[in-house]
Amino acid sequence: MRELPKRIGKYEIKAMIGEGGAGIVYEGFDPDIERRVAVKILHTHLISGQIGVEMLARFKREAISAAKCLHTNIVTILEYGQHDDQPFIVMEYVDGISVQKLIKRGHAISLKRTFSIISQLLRALHSAHRENIVHRDVKASNVLILRSNGRVRLADFGMARLTERSDLTMIGQFLGTPRYMAPELRLGFEADSRADVFSATRLFLELLKLMPKNPLIPCSKLPELTNMPPGNRVNSAAVYPDALIPVLMKGLEVERENRYQNAREFVQAIKETLPNLMQKTAAYSRQSTPVTTKVVEDRPASEDELDSLTNLLADFMGPIASIIMEEHETKSTSANNLATEISKELPESDLQKAFLKSWEQLSLSRRALFNRQTPAKPVKKKPKHPLPRHLLKRIGDDFAHYIGPIAEPLMRHYSSRAKNIDQLVRLLAKEIPDLKGGHEFVKTWRHS
Repeated sequence: MRELPKRIGKYEIKAMIGEGGAGIVYEGFDPDIERRVAVKILHTHLISGQIGVEMLARFKREAISAAKCLHTNIVTILEYGQHDDQPFIVMEYVDGISVQKLIKRGHAISLKRTFSIISQLLRALHSAHRENIVHRDVKASNVLILRSNGRVRLADFGMARLTERSDLTMIGQFLGTPRYMAPELRLGFEADSRADVFSATRLFLELLKLMPKNPLIPCSKLPELTNMPPGNRVNSAAVYPDALIPVLMKGLEVERENRYQNAREFVQAIKETLPNLMQKTAAYSRQSTPVTTKVVEDRPASEDELDSLTNLLADFMGPIASIIMEEHETKSTSANNLATEISKELPESDLQKAFLKSWEQLSLSRRALFNRQTPAKPVKKKPKHPLPRHLLKRIGDDFAHYIGPIAEPLMRHYSSRAKNIDQLVRLLAKEIPDLKGGHEFVKTWRHS
């Protein structure tokens, strides 16, 4: 068993977090400001001889690269130093789990959660690429998820290359994990941002394979990928959502000129699949026998009824409910007629009946409560004031860190209904899959 050092620099060493081919990461404690940190050192056998010169330069470059990337989805570098002639890097301590461990557990990972992880990863890469830094080793073990709020942190810029520099030797050129490595890297060509896009797509595939089966999301196998190097070949038996297949195919293009040219373009492509995903869902559901319900009143659905319908549909369909509602609610019709139309989005007649039965019971409860209330004098309705746009932009950007590309349609849906910022924040928080993350979001934006 490896002996644990007592100190590295001024940092007290508490435990070993992990060990890889290049170095060891320890949990440390900064006595000056009393906080946990992560301390990374190289293996001693790697810092001697000619290869040692390259590794020391590469190690220092990790600190320089990551320190230039100040982003909420990138692990922050705090210090670079030497202890007994051995270099070390001090980073923020990430109390969380790697996506690799999440995948190894084999538990189902929802599509909403996958979108959130991948979009946050792509935001991190976009930030790095703007600083002319290519990560070169994007893989599941380098993507961390915080326990506190579910946010993603990209770690280990140890192989990152500053694209404007080429003064280091070719030693270590082929470092990386084969199945994530872009084909051009395997052939010895220089990496650019499109290599990270390829690696992110491979991770996207691995997460999608753990998506629970859902009749609302038709899936199929990827078409054959031609000219793919043996180590990059994709499992031909796995299936993926039909709407995402063109996105995945483009992200996996062997020729990087045909790939997404940057991370932002990749994120935008994922956003654009959401309406397609919904249309495929609707087409699939129309194969079922439609169910109708008795129309009781002709007045258009109120905002309160629309919110109730959205929440009920979410119990049956999850986060895509808000997107479906956004298409239907523009119709000037009663809540019961709207419920009937929405029920057709469910793929099975039993589900449609259950949805309409639940709506009928909810409507009866609402009516009984209304009838028990003392009639009030008519009050002149005040004009609805729009929520401040500058604040909506900030809230929307933060919300996207928790939930990914689906954040944009959800923001449009809820901001058109919320009477004030507090109500909007509460509604958005319900869409955040991680409970702690939802609480953090509310705490950040309440009373803004």
